[in-house]
Amino acid sequence: MSAAELPDTAHSSPPDWRTFARAGEWRRALAAARLSGEGEVAALLEATCGVQEHVRARRLVRARRALGGLQARLEDSTSPGEAARLRGLVDVGGLDAALGALEQQRQGHEAETDPAVLAAQLAPALAHPLTRAEALNALGVLHALRGEGEEARRQFGAALAHDAGHYRALTNLGNLDLEEGRPAEAEARYREAIRLQPDYDGAHHNLGVALRRQGRLAESVASLRRAQRLSLRVAGREGREEARAVARLGGGAAGAGWVRWGLLGGGALLLFGLLRGFGG
Repeated sequence: MSAAELPDTAHSSPPDWRTFARAGEWRRALAAARLSGEGEVAALLEATCGVQEHVRARRLVRARRALGGLQARLEDSTSPGEAARLRGLVDVGGLDAALGALEQQRQGHEAETDPAVLAAQLAPALAHPLTRAEALNALGVLHALRGEGEEARRQFGAALAHDAGHYRALTNLGNLDLEEGRPAEAEARYREAIRLQPDYDGAHHNLGVALRRQGRLAESVASLRRAQRLSLRVAGREGREEARAVARLGGGAAGAGWVRWGLLGGGALLLFGLLRGFGG
């Protein structure tokens, strides 16, 4: 977020980054700190935003590393008062436990099928503002896989209400629209997800499915090819770490008529064939 996205400060004091941080608006807090010239605080907030970005993409190993980097910055800060204030706002200990809950869910050899049990397992992630949207998204995916579309939509909506930048939850709402026979509405959601994260291959792939459903074949092919290129790029970047995640989940290559559910990020997407082909 740029300074232009903050309130006009020509005739008033710069906004206080703490106000945005208390509301969990970390990008706005970062912009406010930069606008105020608080360089060290801005560096700490940038590290916090890095954790959030990795969580949104479900790159949990990277999120863990980013958290370690944030902790090191907090410990080495030359502004101990501000560092202590930010440590409390971020709740570093709670974030560590939240990431642990998400990691445990991902590493399970068998997927949990009971939403209540999954919610209990994800309790630390549901409780922390930097991971709550991701945990709600995971619950939404489970409800979708169980055929509980209304509850899935509620969970995805709650994820977006908590974190408007959670592009995978937005993609999943598009998936529900597509499943329910509303490809134009799905297209709009996928395009918004791509606006939020242009390199998210799952949104490009599902956009291709939605376009094909509307008979827009040339556009569909372009989106699917874009998704394939992005997927290959991500796979190369993530390497063996993501490949192991796919193998644990039994993931495979999806055809152009399959919808990708945004449970995992990057190249490690959980594929679920709600729409098996273009004619149905």
